[in-house]
Amino acid sequence: MKNLLRVLYLFLAALLVLVVCFEATYVRADFAYSGEYLQGRFHDVSENQWFSQYVEDAYNFGLIRGKDDDMFDPGGLLTIGEAVTLAARIRSIHHTGKAEFTETIPYYKVYADYAITHGIIEDHEDFSLPATRARFASIMYNALPPEAFPAINSIPDYIISDVTPESDYGEAVYALYRAGVLSGTDRFGTFFPDSYITRAQVSAVLVRLVHPASRLNVKLPDWLPAEVIYQRSVDAVVTIETFTGSGRSIRTGSGFFINNEGHIVTAMHVLDNAKRATVTLLNGDVYPVRGVLASSLALNLVILVMDSDEADFSYLNIADSDLVEIGNTVYALGNPWDFTNTISEGIVSHTSREVDYQTLIMFTAPISFGSGGGPILNARGQVIGIASLSFRSGQNLNLAIHAKHIKALVPDELIPLENWDF
Repeated sequence: MKNLLRVLYLFLAALLVLVVCFEATYVRADFAYSGEYLQGRFHDVSENQWFSQYVEDAYNFGLIRGKDDDMFDPGGLLTIGEAVTLAARIRSIHHTGKAEFTETIPYYKVYADYAITHGIIEDHEDFSLPATRARFASIMYNALPPEAFPAINSIPDYIISDVTPESDYGEAVYALYRAGVLSGTDRFGTFFPDSYITRAQVSAVLVRLVHPASRLNVKLPDWLPAEVIYQRSVDAVVTIETFTGSGRSIRTGSGFFINNEGHIVTAMHVLDNAKRATVTLLNGDVYPVRGVLASSLALNLVILVMDSDEADFSYLNIADSDLVEIGNTVYALGNPWDFTNTISEGIVSHTSREVDYQTLIMFTAPISFGSGGGPILNARGQVIGIASLSFRSGQNLNLAIHAKHIKALVPDELIPLENWDF
């Protein structure tokens, strides 16, 4: 019996050692480092540039080559097809130790087929388009299993100022920040998801992806300076003017873009008695409102669509307003009394004031007539509320609709404003 127990103990101990070793080396060193790169190989990469070591390492790992024999093109943009090709090769090497693909025309077809089969991407698309930073992050994250990205950084949800966890790419970006694969592009750790990614940036991400020792310790600030919040947000805030059927001006209010397609959130009361409306952007461009895409009388919220063929508008990210605490710093952006593009600072004085059967955020940042429908931002520039009510006798007694309710607005058939009745 003792011998049996001893054998069992030794077996369990050996199994534990195997498990620990497997976990410690899960991100395997399957990527051979050739050391073939010589300084001066690319005339557009010099030793004093931030990306030079990454270009060298990425080259030596066989991940990315030059545009030709002597040019790397560090500022050139990566296409989605090139991103998918890199991801497919990385996944294959990670799981099999090699990347053997039969050449096809176009070159990326075999890689795209592999990527779809293994869940890196969902379907074929226009692979000739440049990849945004968000798209690239999602593709690279899907190339390896989650266990390949152990967290080495404490990155709370919503701390990346321009990425929320609920976004299509949020899980990938937050996981890569926590793993030290991404660190942002400025001193605030801003990600800039809609910007296109350059070949220099790609080389850095690839090296950190396959070589864990290269990953970064990242600490993001809890807040941004007011001037930075204003500069980043003001483009997304609009003036809304409403009119009667005969064209008489009724009132002005505020609103803000929630995506780059031009969808605008505002308070429903801004549209009282309106039969048509216009939207004025920061640059002075004026667009008619096509109609209402979604609305809720109970929440006093509406999503408007303006008449524009553009699809590249600045927009604001929505935070989880349930995380707001009394005393948090907030900023109100809007157009009070036709004084456009103003910002005021205050604090949250209460998170759950009951007014007319609705739970609202009370805050002290001054607002006035015309501010209604504008965004209330937290210290990272994310929307936590929509300006709704103010007390004329007290500029520090103001109320906002919880931003979390924006998600409850379900887009439906677009209704022209003259036919919309709430």
